[in-house]
Amino acid sequence: MNWIEVSLQLLGGLAIFLYGMHIASDGLRKSSSYQLNLFLRKVTKNQWYGALAGIVLAAILQSSTAATVMIVGFVNAGLISLRRAMGVLLGSAVGTTFTVQLIAFAITDYALVFVILGVLLFLFDSRFRSYGSIVLGFGFVFFGLDLMTGAMEPLQSSELFRESLVFISDYPLLFVLVAAVFTAIIQNSAATIALLFALTSSGLISLEAAVYAVYGANLGTVVTAMIASLKTSKDAQRAALAHAIFKAIGVAIFIPFTQMFVQVLPLLGGDVERQIANAHTIFNIVNMLLLLPFCNRFADWMVRLLPEKMEPSKHVKHIDRDTVQFPAVGLLQARKELERMSGKIRDDMFPHLITMIRDEKTRAAVVEEEKVIDHLYKAIYHHLQQMMEQDLNDRESEEALKLLYFNNDLERMANTVKDMTRVIAKLDRGGKALSEWERTKVAELYEEVMQSFNDAIQGFQNQDEEVALRVIHSNPKILRMERELRYQHFHQGASSSSTVSVVFSDLMNGMLRIHQHSVNISHTLLGMV
Repeated sequence: MNWIEVSLQLLGGLAIFLYGMHIASDGLRKSSSYQLNLFLRKVTKNQWYGALAGIVLAAILQSSTAATVMIVGFVNAGLISLRRAMGVLLGSAVGTTFTVQLIAFAITDYALVFVILGVLLFLFDSRFRSYGSIVLGFGFVFFGLDLMTGAMEPLQSSELFRESLVFISDYPLLFVLVAAVFTAIIQNSAATIALLFALTSSGLISLEAAVYAVYGANLGTVVTAMIASLKTSKDAQRAALAHAIFKAIGVAIFIPFTQMFVQVLPLLGGDVERQIANAHTIFNIVNMLLLLPFCNRFADWMVRLLPEKMEPSKHVKHIDRDTVQFPAVGLLQARKELERMSGKIRDDMFPHLITMIRDEKTRAAVVEEEKVIDHLYKAIYHHLQQMMEQDLNDRESEEALKLLYFNNDLERMANTVKDMTRVIAKLDRGGKALSEWERTKVAELYEEVMQSFNDAIQGFQNQDEEVALRVIHSNPKILRMERELRYQHFHQGASSSSTVSVVFSDLMNGMLRIHQHSVNISHTLLGMV
């Protein structure tokens, strides 16, 4: 037996299998990204609906690891609460078993037919490319599985290989550990179970050993999510840890009953591959049904286990780099961060536009807040740029572009407020002050501009085009009001100081610039970019 040839065929089959899973998952994601986004927002209102969402999510992504990373990303963005995430995580483990059940069908002989059909769909029309990727991906999955099965046949005659497996069989927990480590390395439990199909069908390991390895494959899926959560919010870390504990509890429950479990599997029918697939499905369904009623308590325990540390909060709260590969999550995180950014401008900067006329400390606080806004702007900008380097569909590209425009307008608003602090500082240096009449007129324009800003933000957050149109229609009114106030200033209430007159005019110009960015945000919502 040529060990090099066997190793190359086995590793080559595994590589083709993993690549097939990748492009099939990518095709499924692109063909249903927008619907998936809406679905997840609507069906996480309780644990059972959340479990359903997790099942659908993992079935679409063809990977419980990817699904878990996405869920952690949703929690980090504040789109799903920690309690709701518990059910979604349990459901995602069930959803990924659909892939293994599909692979268990004896259709490896038709792998190349899938490849041919996938290529034809991919080349036929750009509208069918995502569907072509799905078919082509599964073609590679079945072809890779066929190669791995073929690589196992020569190993049946190897005494060394058989003795090694017999030795490991005497230590079932070693099977769990090896499968967990292997799955953690390749980040795909379906590939581990596909390898079990090849080993078991070749007679190299028993069904019982394969079941222990199934437990390990489930454990190994938690590693990627744990790593992805390291630099996320505390709730996201709690969700990743809960996912690991769920899997560990499931393995602990099943191990004592494994021999009984193995005796039941043949009664369900099917060949040995189907029995392994059924073991994987039953493990996750039972685990979900057992733990789902305790999800809220688990969330409370996770809060106690990972308490919030009293540390200075970082500027960026909701986005993390691990979600760039999942546009549905990455875009929602960017939108959530932008909503937070607009809230900081509304609550921590705009209210001081009037009070900072008299208070130097307030102006200094506004300047410091602008630095935070600038930091957020850069983080969101780089996050969206990295996402746009991915192969996004048309809807995702349009959304990313809108968010870039929105980010730009918010940052310029903050810059404008900072510039206005410098304008007001001229009064202090010259020992001057705005008159009561001038402060009153600035406040009048401020009220109109702030109403316009609040409407613009509300329209963008709620995707409300009527509110956006209201902002745009308010533009002539605010422009006319500014001209009238400037006219009154020069002809009725003008100060004898040229410095005061310049400051008054500059403050009016600043208000107009803020309003113009509100109009720009509304134009962006309406697709006028």
